[in-house]
Amino acid sequence: MDKPAVSLFFGAGAEVGYGLPSGGRFALDLFRIPVDQDKGDFKEQLKSLDNTSAYATKWLPDDYLKKRIHVFGKSDYEGIIASSLEYRKDDILSYLEQLDQHVLRLLRSWDVSEEHIRDLFRSETGHELGQILYGQAVKLNSRLAESVGLFNSAFFSAWLKLLELHPDQTRLQHCVRAILELLVGSCGQRLVAKLNEEVFESAPDKLSVFDDLSGIFSLNYHSVGQTGMDIVLGETLEPVTEDDSPTEIMTALCHTVLEDIYSRTLDYQALVDSHFRYLYNPKAHWARFTRIAIFLRTVRRYISKSDDLLMERLATGPGYYHDLSGLSGLAEITSVGTTNYNGFARDLVHQQLPSIPVYYLNGCVEEYYDPYCNLILEQPTEAELTAYPRMLVPLIFTQSGIKPLTSITMSRRYVELYDQFARSDIIAIIGYGFNGDDGHINGLFRSLAESGKRLSIFHYGNESLSVLKSEYQTKLRLSSTDQLDIFTVDGSRHVNGAPWWKALLEKHIYMQPAVIPRT
Repeated sequence: MDKPAVSLFFGAGAEVGYGLPSGGRFALDLFRIPVDQDKGDFKEQLKSLDNTSAYATKWLPDDYLKKRIHVFGKSDYEGIIASSLEYRKDDILSYLEQLDQHVLRLLRSWDVSEEHIRDLFRSETGHELGQILYGQAVKLNSRLAESVGLFNSAFFSAWLKLLELHPDQTRLQHCVRAILELLVGSCGQRLVAKLNEEVFESAPDKLSVFDDLSGIFSLNYHSVGQTGMDIVLGETLEPVTEDDSPTEIMTALCHTVLEDIYSRTLDYQALVDSHFRYLYNPKAHWARFTRIAIFLRTVRRYISKSDDLLMERLATGPGYYHDLSGLSGLAEITSVGTTNYNGFARDLVHQQLPSIPVYYLNGCVEEYYDPYCNLILEQPTEAELTAYPRMLVPLIFTQSGIKPLTSITMSRRYVELYDQFARSDIIAIIGYGFNGDDGHINGLFRSLAESGKRLSIFHYGNESLSVLKSEYQTKLRLSSTDQLDIFTVDGSRHVNGAPWWKALLEKHIYMQPAVIPRT
């Protein structure tokens, strides 16, 4: 029997086991780290340009060496909040409705155990955690929401009770307020959107004057979400122990939950997209040009940083990339695609399978982009970078609706990977969430499914397979789940006790039509 041809696609979740951050943590960290080094490198690159060249004279603004260098900062928080509430409001509200489930999930790997927290709350208040609920005491304006499950949350009610007993606990108060801001902001955004869509419940179609009054309501984003941004980006979350006081532990837990909310719902796509176009025209808006150019440098530096423990994990595993050696013994791996940015994905694959192409669909830390010529430099040497006559930025697409770029190199990369997938017997997708800002990649998989290719999706967790199928069908915008095979994988990369790649091959063999011998 011939070996099945397998193509693989890896998202951020596939690298978490190596010690790398998840996509949400990555988004938060980008706005936390200092950018002084990146500003300095950017200035040096400007100085290295030949200021007598036509490029510098015509493409860059006058006196570009004397102009101020701008970076993203606190003044951009409002835009991030606006984008998050506009595009992720349903995700925020869903999180808050299921707050207790998320807290319990976080406690499974937190500094203090759930049991100890329950004991502390009992000793502090004389009540069991969950015995006091504020669902009847606090009512949100019915115009914002008919019902709010947050106030029936055992943990949120516990934080409110502690604030009643200790009104001087300002850190806890700020964290609770930040969560309330997200609740009110998300409900408010939903109401504003509805009002703007339905200013007039009915009007004659032939009278366009009524359409001119749409979109007149807006939310004051300065008053919602800013508290949380200040906390998660500006305050360090110190670890706690069981020896700390109940209020210290509960404050840290509330802070942890707040970070988790932002890591899952932070949307800076609009911020990036509103600046990205100026990479092509720095004269039009120098401040935006420098912000996005330095931001991409910061992203690259953050991704590229490593420590000894990380390098050891990358060298020895275990992890999904190392598992390919086992898979390759029973299948023919034809291609690997990824949304991740690290160069070690290619290195680890090529250590075991040197002939297998690896496609970086969202760019890579080893690639650079020349916006002036719409040109991609793949793995240039330091000497080539130093001698390059024009401005370069790292080729890294974070949250952005502008990807992929129209560069021939990138366009060809997408087409080649699609063709590789189309020729494969098995398409395995690991650690990829099919998020909205990766719609261009989702469309690639949707096209494959609609053409009859089965998609094997590995999902971390133990949710119901039927529910997951429905969720992925929605994300992929498919008319049915017929072409989806969902595998729930645990922290050891096992599916029902077997290595993920064995489960994948067993499923493939099971799905094959029976061979009827000739008579």
